[in-house]
Amino acid sequence: MDSFYFIFSRFKKLKSKKGFLSFNFYLSIFLISFSLIAIILTDSFTKGYKIEIFSKLNSLNPDFKIRDYNKGYLSYSDYILIKDELGLFQLQNPNYKTKFTYTPYIQKSAIVFAQNQTASQLNYNQREGVYIVGVEKSFLSDNFLINKYFKNKNFIFSDNSIIIGKYLSQKINKKINDKITLLVFEDSFSGFVAKEFIIQNIYETNTENDEFLVYVPFEHLSQISDNISCEFCFYCTGFIGDFLNQNNESPIAFNNDISNHFSNYKFNQDNLIVEYWDSDNTLKFLNSFDIPIKLLMWILMFLSVYSLSSLIFNLLIEKKEDLRILYLMGYGIKKIRIIVLSITLYISIISIFIGIFVSSFFMYIQNQFKIINLPSERIFQLTFLPAYFDIVYFIKYPIFLILFTIIISLYVFNKNFKVVLK
Repeated sequence: MDSFYFIFSRFKKLKSKKGFLSFNFYLSIFLISFSLIAIILTDSFTKGYKIEIFSKLNSLNPDFKIRDYNKGYLSYSDYILIKDELGLFQLQNPNYKTKFTYTPYIQKSAIVFAQNQTASQLNYNQREGVYIVGVEKSFLSDNFLINKYFKNKNFIFSDNSIIIGKYLSQKINKKINDKITLLVFEDSFSGFVAKEFIIQNIYETNTENDEFLVYVPFEHLSQISDNISCEFCFYCTGFIGDFLNQNNESPIAFNNDISNHFSNYKFNQDNLIVEYWDSDNTLKFLNSFDIPIKLLMWILMFLSVYSLSSLIFNLLIEKKEDLRILYLMGYGIKKIRIIVLSITLYISIISIFIGIFVSSFFMYIQNQFKIINLPSERIFQLTFLPAYFDIVYFIKYPIFLILFTIIISLYVFNKNFKVVLK
């Protein structure tokens, strides 16, 4: 033990007469730490960006839609059938991990008609094309996914109210409690039907939906829809809903259990089809941007480990006299190999501690003070780049780094170590 302590304390500074090994020592620590920081932060920022974007898109895209492919609307009997089947599924699976929020809905293209005043006190009328969705009053207020993006968190969706996005409100220069007029085109009238609404809330997701997607009460929109022919009829475009877990932590996609449940009943016979939000392809699209960025980070990691391998190579050359002395003192090849590995692990562990500390500290600073801001929220759909903290990042990458440095060190040692006794 005393001899090993003497040997390690002699080698840990890795100094030579020319100072080359000492420079390589600090360079290796810097490069390995920097590459580890870069990989952890790359994963953290890309994951944080995808989670935020996915959450915003999912808040405005229901997990499933049920509609009649041929007729273009659902009758009251269709609606009762679907509602009963969802209720039956919940009764048959009382301990199922999800709960349902759902509503019949009407989708319409419309024009927002807003009156404004210029700075010169001139009145002018502004028209903007929008896509309106009529839902039951409780669907939005009870849905935590979109509710967290509302400017007014506590509200009651009244009869003549409308909810619009931030971009649209800025475009037409309107705020909460202002009045706007919707012009809805109806085939039965061969023209537009006008209806005045009061802006009750404004949502802000910083996505393109903020510019054209608006919500109105289903019952109120049905009064100006040509699908409603009398008070005994119930026609709607479709049936939408969300599946949320019991802790309300994140959206859960429409799973195979529910799909199989629906496939056993009458939906396909009456041309009723179930459409799912294509979350998988959305994630694939977002993941496609990770490849070039992460590839650069892995190249940086390999270059940093390469600098460590050059350190070991120069160590074997400049310390060959000391290594020969160790060999004559009775240290075999295996023990000398352990010494070289201990030096590489010494460097790697120091680098890992620095990398973990700096990256975790930077994540905290970024989330608290929003240091990195994105240049355009209309393009990136976020104002700042969120950092996602995952303990797995601080486990898998250090383990990979240690294993990789051990393999490289053994390869360099076995290929270059020679003992000359003369």
